[in-house]
Parts: sequence; C-alpha cells; structure tokens
Amino acid sequence: MNKSRSINIFLLDGDTNGIRVAQISMSTIQAIAFRRNQLRRVREAFPEIERPGVYILIGADEDAQDRQLAYIGETEGIGARLSYHNSNEAGRDAKGFWTDTVVLISKDENLTKSHARYVEACLIRSVGSNPRWSLPNTRIPSYDAGKLPLPDRAAMDEFVDQTKTLVGALGWDLFRQIRGRAAEVMPVDHPLSEAPPVGSPRFFFQGEGFAAELELGPSGDFVVRSGSKARVRTTTTIPGGTTGLRNTLLDKGVLRQEGDFLVFISDYNFSSASAAAAIVIGASANGRILWKLPDGRTYADWEAALDNDPVVKVEGSDVGDEY
Repeated sequence: MNKSRSINIFLLDGDTNGIRVAQISMSTIQAIAFRRNQLRRVREAFPEIERPGVYILIGADEDAQDRQLAYIGETEGIGARLSYHNSNEAGRDAKGFWTDTVVLISKDENLTKSHARYVEACLIRSVGSNPRWSLPNTRIPSYDAGKLPLPDRAAMDEFVDQTKTLVGALGWDLFRQIRGRAAEVMPVDHPLSEAPPVGSPRFFFQGEGFAAELELGPSGDFVVRSGSKARVRTTTTIPGGTTGLRNTLLDKGVLRQEGDFLVFISDYNFSSASAAAAIVIGASANGRILWKLPDGRTYADWEAALDNDPVVKVEGSDVGDEY
C-alpha cells in the first residue's frame, strides 16, 4: 500500500515547466528537474549538484512513438558529469535523445559513491516492469553494486522509495508498475501557447524542399515557427514515431500541404532539436548539428558555449558509460 506523503515543489523561475525542486516534507532527499539546455543555470543556482548522487536523462524514443528513454547513472560529481555528457567532446556518449534531467541528491553530505551505486542499481531494475520506457544503459548493474552494510542499505532503500515518488510527482511515470493494459501515452510534443522569450536565438534549417525556423521556448522547448516549410516526401530512414507525429500534425491542422511543401500553420514546440528536424526533413536527423545560427554555428556549438566550465572527467560507474 502506498504511503500518504506531502511534497513541496519549488519553482525557480515561477514556471511549472521550468527548473523545479521537489522534496518530501521532513526528508533530506531532493529531486531537481530541468531541461538539458538549462544545465548551466542549474549548476550556478544549485552548487550542491557537484556532490555525489544519481541522475536520470530523459527523452523520446524516435523509433517508437509510444515509448520514452531514461538513462540512469551515478557519479561523484553530478554537475561535471552532466557537462561532460552535454559537450561535443563526449562523442558517442553525447546522449542525443536527452532533453530532460532529474538530479537526485541529499541535502546533507552523507551520500557517498557506494550509496549512489546502490540507488542506481535499484532504480535501473525498477524501470524494467514499465513497457512505456526503455533504458539505453548498455550494462545492467549486478545485485551487489554498491555493497553496503545492512543499516546503510535500509537507508538507501528509503532513498529509492522516495525517489520513485518524487520522479512521479515531477511528471515522469518510469517507475510506475504497469499491470494489464498499458495506460494511454501522453504525447511528448504539443502546441505552444506561449511565445518564445524576447532575445531567444533563432536557428535555421533549410535545403531542397524545406526551410524552417526554430527558437527556444520559455521552458527550453524547441519551437518551430509558423510559416516554416517541411519537406513533403519522406525517406526510408524516417522513424516510425516521426511518421505518426507527422500524420497527427496534419490531422490537427498544425501542418498543411501547400504545393510542394508542408507548411506550419501555427507555432509548434518539440521536446528536442532532433525531433523538430526529423519532422521538417522527413527522415532521421541529428537536430543538434542541423539547426544553425545565421553565423553558421550549430545548436550544439551554441549550447556548449553557454557552459564556460571546463569539461571535467569524473570518476563514476555510470553503468553503460564507456569513455
């Protein structure tokens, strides 16, 4: 039976879709949720994320419209590790699917690397029962990961239990136990009701049969602007989820065919730069390098420049991380 709990959620900018900090009353465990492109701001506002802890990288599975991806890792310094994942130097470990983040830390300084490894292992095993989520972790931790004495294990079991509650309260059901018919999946992408903030950088993606413009929304979403033109034809590499979303946008009137183009009739926000680019080009696409500023810099270049901190290689198991 689930416990009754009181949860406090702090909105750093007063935005329910922005940077949020969730905490169960009288607990020392904090969950900080934010978009990938808000990492630098979070490191400045919450220096405690430079300590040991566990993190979850969340994004859409482009190959399956009804699934999302969640990468779970642990490290001795979360801020530096996330900056490493976010950097262009990370190579194949750049976690291209990653759009949202949940950082799990303790307000006191008693959480050690062994504690974090134990929590990480428990959380990874917990996701397996939910068919709506997939784990891109390439290795599953053994049951003795983060060997702990019995008193510490009991404390970390409570950490795991509270983590599941906090992540769910922040809007992600990856730890929900699904029995019987899977619940209806809410779409990740949705029409935008708010205009992008003044001064938002403007990115462009154009080629034969398409010409689109993108800005960042107030919550870090990727807004394809009204009037942008997408390519009508698709390629054999287009993910099934992208095809489904294209059809939905046509049915809803967000996209309309006009001659040789599919035209965005209204602004539409996407959860990632790649999802936006794939809809525009009708194929699998790495939007982080395809969307460009007028001066030729890619979105990835622009985002990396926001983080002035040097990339630090931090020791940590990060199950599946292979540098």
